[in-house]
Amino acid sequence: MSTLSSVRGIARPATSSFTLGRATSLLAGVVVVGIEKLMTRAELARSRRQLGQLDERLLRDIGIDRATARNEAGKGYWL
Repeated sequence: MSTLSSVRGIARPATSSFTLGRATSLLAGVVVVGIEKLMTRAELARSRRQLGQLDERLLRDIGIDRATARNEAGKGYWL
């Protein structure tokens, strides 16, 4: 047996186990992704509400007519 293969046997065990640390890390990742999605949806809902409150001059500035603004503002946060 070569020295390299014996070092690999010591450095990396042949069996992989699902540890508590790994489970905690995966759960934390899922929680972070969930929070990011909620924050994105909240920002989208806020932006749509603000769009619905713009006056005609501001809507013209951004190139949107009142009907389009109403339609977009009426969408739910999940869309």
